[in-house]
Amino acid sequence: MRDVFAKDSLTKLKEAAAWCFEAIRTERPLPEHYQFSRFSHSLLLTALTDFGCGSEELVAPLSAPGLEQLFSEAMGCEWTCNMQQSWVRKKFAPLQAPAPEYHPQSWHQDGALGVRFPLESGRVIPMTELLTCWIPLNPCGRDSPGLEFVRRRQAALVHFTELGDSVLRQRFPPQDFWAPALELGDGLVFLNSILHRTYACPEMRHNRLSVEYRIFPR
Repeated sequence: MRDVFAKDSLTKLKEAAAWCFEAIRTERPLPEHYQFSRFSHSLLLTALTDFGCGSEELVAPLSAPGLEQLFSEAMGCEWTCNMQQSWVRKKFAPLQAPAPEYHPQSWHQDGALGVRFPLESGRVIPMTELLTCWIPLNPCGRDSPGLEFVRRRQAALVHFTELGDSVLRQRFPPQDFWAPALELGDGLVFLNSILHRTYACPEMRHNRLSVEYRIFPR
């Protein structure tokens, strides 16, 4: 979705997120309700209420024109945004990544949320019903990390033993892989089955902030 999210509301979120991650860098311990992960460098979006964002400002991007209808059509039912599954993330340019704890997110499907995988592949595993609305808070995909997708809907969850990058590139043709460059005001809405990961290249020099809203059947 190009230039549909109000830049003033995204700027407010960006300022709060920058303040929040600076506090994380310098302060310990953090409140448990932030659910901060040092591995993915993410925390619940609701943590930004401690950094100048009101509850209405947290969800302001969801009022973008046409978004409500898009969610309804994609879900096929009434929907709700679960703020306990909505996140703010900071992804680092490779040369700035805090080692060794930080890891870019590898290939996965959001429909795996809450799913217990068997140890071995071969069984069809149903997905959790949800949509993801992902919005960068600064330009990304060129000089800062973005997302990379396999643009092919999957009928079921792909087992974790089959999510290696080399395995997927043997399974899918090159034209199925897509890493869009996005500007402030752009966003992505994708289904629970879509394979995706953090997209980062060695030549990138800037970090990326983003928010993501998880949309569930009401």
